[in-house]
Amino acid sequence: MNRFVKLLLASALLACTVTASACSGGAERGESQKTPCSPETAAPVKTDAANATPAESTEPPAVSEVPSGAEKWINACGDAQRILMTYEQIQAMNASIRAKCTALTDIASYPESMSKSELTALIESSSGPSLPKYDEDGIEITAEELAEIRENRNLDALEETNSFRRGVTIQRTDIRALPTARAFYDRASVQDHDRMQESELAAGSAVWILHTSRDGAFCFIQSYYYVGWVDADDIADAEGSSDWDAYARLLNMTENASRDLRFAVITDPLLEIKGTKLDMGTALLLSETQSAESGTYRVLLPGKDADGRLTHTETEISAAAASLGYLDYTFRNFYIQAFKYVGTPYGWGGMKDGVDCSSYVLSVFKTFGFVFPRNTSQQNGSVGNITNTEAMSEAEKLSVLAEADTPALIYQSGHVMIYLGVLNDVHYIIHAPGGGNVREDAYDGFSSLIRICGVGPLK
Repeated sequence: MNRFVKLLLASALLACTVTASACSGGAERGESQKTPCSPETAAPVKTDAANATPAESTEPPAVSEVPSGAEKWINACGDAQRILMTYEQIQAMNASIRAKCTALTDIASYPESMSKSELTALIESSSGPSLPKYDEDGIEITAEELAEIRENRNLDALEETNSFRRGVTIQRTDIRALPTARAFYDRASVQDHDRMQESELAAGSAVWILHTSRDGAFCFIQSYYYVGWVDADDIADAEGSSDWDAYARLLNMTENASRDLRFAVITDPLLEIKGTKLDMGTALLLSETQSAESGTYRVLLPGKDADGRLTHTETEISAAAASLGYLDYTFRNFYIQAFKYVGTPYGWGGMKDGVDCSSYVLSVFKTFGFVFPRNTSQQNGSVGNITNTEAMSEAEKLSVLAEADTPALIYQSGHVMIYLGVLNDVHYIIHAPGGGNVREDAYDGFSSLIRICGVGPLK
């Protein structure tokens, strides 16, 4: 019996309300469950091939309390503790995603130099938004000002052969289409889509520094999922540092790259430690020495010295906000992580510390070790078991979802949602809608779906 049928049966028993009760076979308490892993253990997750039985943690489940919206879904799911995919299966899916999506870049094998013509073409691949546009003060941006920003790309400084340097982000940073922090809004009075914003990039990300703006304030970088301009203050020079290799491996851009690393994964939507903002899914290397106090992990927070070189500061983070290695991919953990974002403001490209629809999905699944592309158009052509539903009837689409026994992503043109299932004959999603906050919604827009992507073992 698949999960959604079970939910239907559960809803009949729950009538018009959903009561709070522990999942069958699950823990009594309401925290995310993670694979048993001590700070001295190298393996980030349990990798037993057999996963037919529900996994239960043998250490106190000390991550975070269940968000109120997640509880009814956990309670209605009879197998919420079942391991949906092992570490190896997730890595196999990541390999499949990389093969289908050319936007994902293996940082570790990136070329260390480019010719002038190659790098010029890469930099000019984004000329920025067209006018008219308005900045954060509602002032219209002139053609002369846009031309000056484009001049800041410093193309005249490129040499016939341009060598690159390794870098690490030391802060959650914005990736911009051009080297400017000035906002480019479509209207003076509506400031929800900065057209200069490409994406956010998590702290602790290995990158290549390809070029520097004329004013020195921005670096043109290649990250694992985007190329663009970032604030130079947010990048540490890691050339010659062995730690850069570890950060590159944490990106999971080659199969099993992270297996032997010791790290913690942020499980809160946005955690700030010593001024550093850490997104959900951000991986931080563990210190060699761990605190004797329970309930905390000692991690290495990336920073830089006066010369701009990569350094680290040891700091402690609460186990309520992080996991040792990746979380077990179970329905229980999935619902908890998805609902933690409820109320988070929408932010186009991650602007203003928010999330957009695709970054929300990416971050939730990142806590389990998945590596998704950044944009919806890239995700719906590469993630999981893909069903093209454009030519299907609504009944056929519902049939595909009814057969799913793992979490599913559903895509409309330009928008991705997490399909939750059915309660009391109503279909539900959770998503980051433009102009609003992350929220759970009843859903009846199946006629507009173009893809259904099941995030389960590859078929």
